[in-house]
Amino acid sequence: MSGTIAKKIEKALGSPMVKSRPLRGGDIADVSLITLADDRQFVAKRPRMDQPDTTACEKMMLTYLAKQSALPVPKVQYQTRELLVMDYIHHTGTDNATAVAEDAAKHIAHLHAVEHLPRRGKPKYGFDKDTYIGPLVQQNKPADCWVDFFREHRLMAMAESSHRTQKLPLDILKKVHSFAGKLDQFLPKDPKASLLHGDLWAGNMLVDGDHVAAFIDPAISYGHHEMDLAFIDLMGGFDTAFFDAYSALSSIDQDFWDTRKRIYQLWPLLVHVRIFGGGYVQQVDSILDHFL
Repeated sequence: MSGTIAKKIEKALGSPMVKSRPLRGGDIADVSLITLADDRQFVAKRPRMDQPDTTACEKMMLTYLAKQSALPVPKVQYQTRELLVMDYIHHTGTDNATAVAEDAAKHIAHLHAVEHLPRRGKPKYGFDKDTYIGPLVQQNKPADCWVDFFREHRLMAMAESSHRTQKLPLDILKKVHSFAGKLDQFLPKDPKASLLHGDLWAGNMLVDGDHVAAFIDPAISYGHHEMDLAFIDLMGGFDTAFFDAYSALSSIDQDFWDTRKRIYQLWPLLVHVRIFGGGYVQQVDSILDHFL
């Protein structure tokens, strides 16, 4: 870590940095555990040179979640250009997978109970600004109709971006367009506008034994709570007890399992297409063929 960054951290936190070691992080940032002279420990994130600076957005999202919900998230201590410093959350990994899944379900069900209730005439789906999912802009222009929001700002936005960057072939983009016109047949127009984590999988949770100590790397917006559930089902990493525990607190419609799960999984799959291409394209195509 450079001397300039170390001086910024010392000025912001009131103690010089005496130690820094890398932590396992995501694809877009270098993550370090830093120790100050007064023995306090924090996590510092710095975007890699070829990636966008998402630190201000991440600070906003973590602060919003802490204020609007009971979801455990790291407290942001300092943010400036290309630097985010958060509390270090102690975590040792999973000792009891079933207990962790049940604890995660409790937190997510409570998060989804946070509902956006805008003033009369104001749209309720989306967010008041765009956010990031990984290195990609997540469009959040508010909308009154959930089907319109999902069609325009999730499905088509990412499919068209993937095609522009030569990750999604034209024939599959045409299938996305065709399916987008049929979404009214499958999705509810006006579900509860729940606060979503948005990038919800086991890799974005810090687990300490039998519970989730913190949720990290959000991509927040307001939308149908099943978006988060579809993400979890697709990305894995949870004991099967998760869905039983969640449904005990907030029921899961059978149509989610039969139909909507696949539709909502198009969103994270297209995000992966945009970033990685490859086999994710075939997964998108398979879902589209199921409905067309």
